Amino acid sequence: MHSSSLKWGAFLVLLLLVPCVTAFSVSSTTVDPAILNPGDSVNMTTKVYVASGTPFSAFDDLRFVTTLDDPVWVYTVIIGGVENTRPADRGKILTIGGYELSYPAREEVVVDIALKGLVPAATPEGTQLPLITVQELDAKSRVITSSVIEIKHLVGMPTPTPTPEYGQIVIASEPPGANVFLDNSLRGITPVTLKAVSNGRHTVTLRLEGYEDAVREVIVTADSPQVSVLLAAQSSAPSSATSTLPVTAVPETPGSPQSRQAAATTGSLSITTTPPGALVFIDGQMKGISPATIPGLAPGQHKIRLVLDGYQDFETITEIAAGSTSEFVTGLSTRKQVPGFEAIPALAAVGVILLFLCSRKRDL
Repeated sequence: MHSSSLKWGAFLVLLLLVPCVTAFSVSSTTVDPAILNPGDSVNMTTKVYVASGTPFSAFDDLRFVTTLDDPVWVYTVIIGGVENTRPADRGKILTIGGYELSYPAREEVVVDIALKGLVPAATPEGTQLPLITVQELDAKSRVITSSVIEIKHLVGMPTPTPTPEYGQIVIASEPPGANVFLDNSLRGITPVTLKAVSNGRHTVTLRLEGYEDAVREVIVTADSPQVSVLLAAQSSAPSSATSTLPVTAVPETPGSPQSRQAAATTGSLSITTTPPGALVFIDGQMKGISPATIPGLAPGQHKIRLVLDGYQDFETITEIAAGSTSEFVTGLSTRKQVPGFEAIPALAAVGVILLFLCSRKRDL
């Protein structure tokens, strides 16, 4: 009998010394108001499932810690659907003894927590404030580190998404093939998409031989990254040929009948070069200046040629599919100088002088 008592005593000592595996989980948390500011009163609730397949140990405690000022706790223990609400408790820490939570695994044990308090006035905005930290304590009141769960909430307004500084302009003309000038700088030939255009007001000018210049004012904003502008070349009516008219920013509507029809028969090619500013030739015709998107290309293979002063011409073949935009990105190689080539003009000049002197000598 004495031996049996010693064995049970040793077992209980080991049970007290070995940390238990956490058996709870936290869910269904609400925070009111949703946007917290320093000094605000806040109400929050959370639900803790204490027995999740494993009974909660009678030797452990469940502890709740808050950073709110003047906190008031109210908790309800629900066992098998039967609720038992405890009186309100004040203080930064709320501890529920294991004797209240230890039931056989077949019994569902849930703790509903309601907390009211004040956001500390000195809390900096942008802080993720731990409203409640849930911990399990072992028989020696030590925190089982694997059991710690923090419920945090942002103090202040979320950081807004930075506003893009650039947009793009989609330009077409009837008839096509007009030179496109953006703020008096040549940027391509219609139809063309001008990318990386800074937000603000810009002047677009179209010039085509046999037609009067057409000028439009375009406003690029972050809300309308694609601005579709239809410019009709004018062959008469001089009084309106060079007029400046505001053009409404119209976001592209992929689902419109016109876009569906165009997407079904043609494709587009987006070209980006390093460095930018290269003339883009498609099948021998200049279509724009990189970076640019060239729409209205027939499906199939097309020849690309890129020309930029100081760099080697680049040529390749690309495949265009109907209803989609093909991406083409490349770097351009600097043009190599032939050694001694720069001396040829000087030698030619010397030769001309010598011939001149020889002819003068013969004349004398």
